[in-house]
Amino acid sequence: MTKVTFYKLANTAPTLKFVCQLIKKACAAQQQVLCLVDDDQTAEQLDQLLWEFQPEAFIPHGIGIDKQPVAISAVAEPGEHHQILINLQGVIPTWFSRFERVIELVQPESEHEQVKRDNFRFYKERGYALDFHDLTNNFS
Repeated sequence: MTKVTFYKLANTAPTLKFVCQLIKKACAAQQQVLCLVDDDQTAEQLDQLLWEFQPEAFIPHGIGIDKQPVAISAVAEPGEHHQILINLQGVIPTWFSRFERVIELVQPESEHEQVKRDNFRFYKERGYALDFHDLTNNFS
């Protein structure tokens, strides 16, 4: 069954840099990642950030849902990915359960927090294993 992890970020937390850290960790564990973003502009920002993130550590990635180890997409399609889904969208994709793990990031804006609370409730009501990490005091 899919394991779901929520990370609550601080006001000043650079969300995409944290996503890069999560992706690097997943790649070190030889896990495929699909990062589902809100729009094409965010996909391009994350793509660029992964090229710049720790230049000595190459992270194979690309925009789109092809078979790369790390895919970045604003299109709600899973492609061939099935290991880790980092969901930066507010909506839970209907196919989330094909993934071994789903990661949801909670940003401090009240509207965003409410959407992620609703997502947490959705997973909980369906019996998914949930983890919650409050990083508001230790991530900057």
